[in-house]
Amino acid sequence: MDKYAERLTGFMQAIGCMNNAANRVSDYFVMKLEESNSMLTSLAIYHSTITDKFPAAYWHPQLKACAEKMFMETVASWFFEHQDTQRMPSSLKQNLLDHFKDGLVEMTGNALFYTLTTSPPVWYGSLYNEFVIESRYGRFLVHFSCHD
Repeated sequence: MDKYAERLTGFMQAIGCMNNAANRVSDYFVMKLEESNSMLTSLAIYHSTITDKFPAAYWHPQLKACAEKMFMETVASWFFEHQDTQRMPSSLKQNLLDHFKDGLVEMTGNALFYTLTTSPPVWYGSLYNEFVIESRYGRFLVHFSCHD
């Protein structure tokens, strides 16, 4: 695993633990995608690691460019989704978001952001949001989900 993605995933998992509840678990991670000639091919490689029962094309991935601001708004909604995290002081919430963004910039530099929409052929989470980040340092998948 990419050392930057591993460090950022650890940070995200710690935040995810704060959003766990008795009847659900949060799953947040970032991973470096395999290098290939296109983002869709990189995603196909990733999706083929999840299940060998269905071809990667069965995920029907669609990418749409998005602004970093929209990405960070989604990050904030996942980081502070639980009622306890919503009550955190705004300065602490902003500090956590800034720390995440600093790690992201260290990992990707100047990057392009894409929302990833899929139709998974297998159970993939009750709710989820995914993004692909493309930079000169590689392509990265950012995943947020919760499981009941």
